[in-house]
Amino acid sequence: MIMRNLVQSLISRVPFTKASLLGIACLSSFVLLSGCAKDRTAEDLAKAERTLYIEAQDSLKGDNYIRGLELLQTLETKYPLGRFSEQAQLEQIYAQFQSQDYETARIAAERFIRLNPRHQHVDYAYYMKGLSAYMAGRYMLEGMELVDISERDLGSTRDAFTDFDTLIKRFPESRYATDARQRMLFIRNVLARNEVFIAKFYIQKGGYLAAINRSRYVLENYPTAPTTADALATLTEAYLHLGMKDLARESLALLKAQYPKHAQLTEKGELKLIKPIGEKSKAPWEALIPDLFS
Repeated sequence: MIMRNLVQSLISRVPFTKASLLGIACLSSFVLLSGCAKDRTAEDLAKAERTLYIEAQDSLKGDNYIRGLELLQTLETKYPLGRFSEQAQLEQIYAQFQSQDYETARIAAERFIRLNPRHQHVDYAYYMKGLSAYMAGRYMLEGMELVDISERDLGSTRDAFTDFDTLIKRFPESRYATDARQRMLFIRNVLARNEVFIAKFYIQKGGYLAAINRSRYVLENYPTAPTTADALATLTEAYLHLGMKDLARESLALLKAQYPKHAQLTEKGELKLIKPIGEKSKAPWEALIPDLFS
């Protein structure tokens, strides 16, 4: 534009001699060639970016996620303001997730949310952030009922619950909201089982007050979870060990009324105790070591 204005200025001021016209013609040609060069450079860059993106797509479609991830990262680095830059960021989340690098996928999702809070597909980033935490908290053997994740560290599982909850609150109409809600129900049940598992452990160690607090937490925060019956049973037993007979009778009556066939109830409606009344508590290290001679 500057060069074009300069040419126009020269035309208006320079006398029309043969030499001046030749000079102006040369200058005009230079300006036109410069503009064409710039257009060609922009076109070449756009073409190179698109080629790189298509190659990355082909790798992802062929399940070559490591290669696809490398290409996407290269694309974002070389063309940070390009047409496919934001899409490359989103697809990096997917590639990391498919590579089972869930922690990195979650970090990538958080990064995308921070950089593109108003992006039309930011709900996908929220969903993948939660799904990555969800998968990080799962164990392969759980499906075979050999390992119960409720008995493990549930830090990632709790993060997933929070992430899905954020997605649903911010984007209730998102296409991912239904799946997020279903996973939250599963997580809720896992968290409830975890609390009961810890309550039973406290009973075995003689930590009856802690067992009461854990059991109450389940009843107050997860009242519809399947493990509510177990929470009532552990609550009743903890009351019995502390000699709180009235409270024990109340919780036992509730257990019998709502869950008459619970595994810890005898045919006479009495409670089968995890730890007999009067039994001494094991030392902390003994509670963690199995009795090999029993």
